Amino acid sequence: MPNAGAARRCGRATHVDLLTVVLAAMLCWASYTLSIWHNSRGAADSSVLGLVVGATVCGDADEELDFEARHAAEDAGLSVSSSARRALSSSGPPAPAAAGTTVSRYRAPFPWPASRGVVWAGNSARGAEATADAGGGGKKWARVDGDMLRFTDAGAVRAHADVVLRLVAAPVRAAVDVGAMHGGSWAAELMSRGVVTVSVAAPWGASDGAALVELALERGVPAVLAAAGGAPSRRLPFPAGAFDMAHCGRCLVPWHLHGGRFLMEIDRVLRPGGYWVHSGAPANGTHERAAIEAAAGSMCWRSVADQNGVTVWQKPVSHVGCDTGENSPRFCAGQNKKFKWDSDVEPCITPIQEGAAPPREATAAEALRRDGERWTRRVARYKAVATQLGQKGRLRNLLDMNARRGGFAAALADDPVWVMNAVPETGGGDTDTDTLPAIYDRGLIGAYHDWCEPLPTPAMSYDLLHADSLFTMYRDRCDMEGILLEMDRILRPGRAVIIRDDIAILAKMKNFFTDRMRWDCQIFDGEDGSDDREKILFAAKTCCNDEDRDQEQ
Repeated sequence: MPNAGAARRCGRATHVDLLTVVLAAMLCWASYTLSIWHNSRGAADSSVLGLVVGATVCGDADEELDFEARHAAEDAGLSVSSSARRALSSSGPPAPAAAGTTVSRYRAPFPWPASRGVVWAGNSARGAEATADAGGGGKKWARVDGDMLRFTDAGAVRAHADVVLRLVAAPVRAAVDVGAMHGGSWAAELMSRGVVTVSVAAPWGASDGAALVELALERGVPAVLAAAGGAPSRRLPFPAGAFDMAHCGRCLVPWHLHGGRFLMEIDRVLRPGGYWVHSGAPANGTHERAAIEAAAGSMCWRSVADQNGVTVWQKPVSHVGCDTGENSPRFCAGQNKKFKWDSDVEPCITPIQEGAAPPREATAAEALRRDGERWTRRVARYKAVATQLGQKGRLRNLLDMNARRGGFAAALADDPVWVMNAVPETGGGDTDTDTLPAIYDRGLIGAYHDWCEPLPTPAMSYDLLHADSLFTMYRDRCDMEGILLEMDRILRPGRAVIIRDDIAILAKMKNFFTDRMRWDCQIFDGEDGSDDREKILFAAKTCCNDEDRDQEQ
């Protein structure tokens, strides 16, 4: 009997132990499930962008990162001017100088592709006022619906694209829309057909180009502000031979003025054999039409079609045998060696390079392959620590501030995003360091820019900014805080920047983001581990109030 009692006690103990194990397992499972649910919401308490919990916070970067001699925070050559210190006072960063838009009222755009047809009217007050036809036709291409702006021109733009592409009757891979027709409607239609398209408009004039570019960006369509017409007339920020087609849909550019210089600039950015399409009657009637025909003839353009208000010209594939005439523009001298992108448009024709040289990407196939492998690894690392970058539809407008060969954009080719690849000004315009033509050869888009100057884009244009060694490049040229303030201006609330640079430079930046700009900030090791002194800084621009933060979750 004692043995039986012992057995009963043993059975009760076993039962109790088993119950304890079951309860503990259930608690562990509940905790794990809660953790997954929390992380799936983007880890809002850790970062607006969903940065992984446990990474080094910028405020403690010196203590948490592996700072041995190889990570010493020596002087990075970056300074903070007194004017920037005043701008970044304790009251917070200055509000972006956006026309009709303030951070406190900005709302996260609709996700793509819904954003193609509707935007928040409050995000672009000037755009909401500019919905009359840019060419003065009196037609409305958008209407205000409560607090939204709905675009009603999809059918008309689709029909127009059918006509234009039928008349061109040639493959079109990249296009530029001069005038940002209907706030990006034309560009959006072409992009839906696989044509990489960028809209460009001047920030002045009857068409209110600034408002049209702002609307295009709100819709998730590539767009830039540039002097596409009017005065002062600067070159477009694109390389020669970038586009297969240039389009002007009642863009109100005075093509007939200044000896046809504006058409000469279109000729420069068109590839040999490319097309220029003008739709709608010229704003200045038959006089402008005659001037356009004369300018086109002086550049040896060929008239392809003229039907129902759509006129198509084709640039020659070669200038051999092209007689521009005694009174016609000369060929530009030295354009094959040097090109100063931010100079005035010159009254000359950019010569076509003759010969059967293979495409640039073919001659650098091995370099592009290695570059692609490197950026595939880098973007995978970005997505591992910034979860929302990997969530399709979360982001749309991306800017690579130092694009090099466009590897960052190429690695995101399968994501529903577009990347504006900025190639910084190097000071000499030397083609040996000019990678923008190769970027266009890869089927991507981009623009030249000097980051010592403001970017010609409206405030709050982008969802993500990427800067690879940008501050190393500019540390001896201009102050760091000027670039950081510009990044704050063009970034949308609740969105983020990814900065890849030497740890010494990132250490100089941390106080700006955390103490001065009040951004959420973290530093991570790169894909090569802790021994590499190149680190990755993620900084998320905090929303201005609780309501805006709720929209980002």
